[in-house]
Amino acid sequence: MDVRAVFELPMHIWITCDALGKTYPTGFGPVRFNVVMPGIEPKPLGGPPAVAGVADHPDLSGEDVVWARTNTAGWVPESLRPAATLHRVALTDVEAPVDERQAWRTADAQLAEYVEPWYDNVRTWVEILTGQDLDPKHRVYDAKFVGEGLTFIEPPHDDAIGMQLTTPHVLPLRAKEWQLVLRIVAEGAEPPVEEMLSRDARAALRRNAPRRAALEAATAVEVVLSRHVREKADSGDLPENQRKRIKPSTALGDFIDIAERSNLPLAVTFDRLRLLKDRRNKAAHEGKAPTTWDASESVQTMIDFLGAHGLYRRTGEREPDGGELLVAPASAGDDASGETAS
Repeated sequence: MDVRAVFELPMHIWITCDALGKTYPTGFGPVRFNVVMPGIEPKPLGGPPAVAGVADHPDLSGEDVVWARTNTAGWVPESLRPAATLHRVALTDVEAPVDERQAWRTADAQLAEYVEPWYDNVRTWVEILTGQDLDPKHRVYDAKFVGEGLTFIEPPHDDAIGMQLTTPHVLPLRAKEWQLVLRIVAEGAEPPVEEMLSRDARAALRRNAPRRAALEAATAVEVVLSRHVREKADSGDLPENQRKRIKPSTALGDFIDIAERSNLPLAVTFDRLRLLKDRRNKAAHEGKAPTTWDASESVQTMIDFLGAHGLYRRTGEREPDGGELLVAPASAGDDASGETAS
């Protein structure tokens, strides 16, 4: 059976326009399929791809149906323009194994079963690579009303008394990065745990949850610092008395002290690491939430530290617009470069 479908993304994804009008192989679990991207014309809504049957559905090909939008509000670095928000894709060439025990699990049934976890994995990788916030279950809106829900009797305002508008700074996904994401999702590759913790810390900060942001940020740093110190110990780069302190139960504060006493060069200062640790301990053991400012500092410390010591390094020279900061897996023998991510 020739299965073709259109999938409306739960949250739009920012991409560069060179990704439009192309077809990319992907999949999830045992199911394989192609993602056919919309065209960039007609602007500003883009148009459906030339997939058989799409034009026969007015709810998929009508003038008001958004496939890709090039006029979405957002500040995009000059080097990544033109960019668009991706709202719909076509899914074609679906291949799925025959389930002889459950005949009803045909290719279309399996696509329906796996499309949600497929999107969740795709959006996780996109969030890690670009910092976009794509959680469809807890959205952060760029516009909100001040005093929404209030009906004033005196003075006689009409419900909300104002509106707050935010223009987000966005790093769209390049075409080659979009291709990479779709491929590694099909392969079942998972991001490093510290990158998922980093994503969660940044998301918590955006949602005004400073306690969770501090916890996630410090845990991400602990994962990376623990790995970094243990690798140095295994390679003989630590004094013997410091190597002996490393045990399965060694905690973040101990790793900071071991690194400092061993004179390990790190991309952030030990004072910043201790502040991050103290905020995490107060949040975890005393239930004290840091201020939004302090939580923001913890998240920035995490970003700086992971960018130099994590499995995915932030490399490349910054252009004035910040658009040339790349993410790349760390290679063996890399030293801390001090470069930071944003």
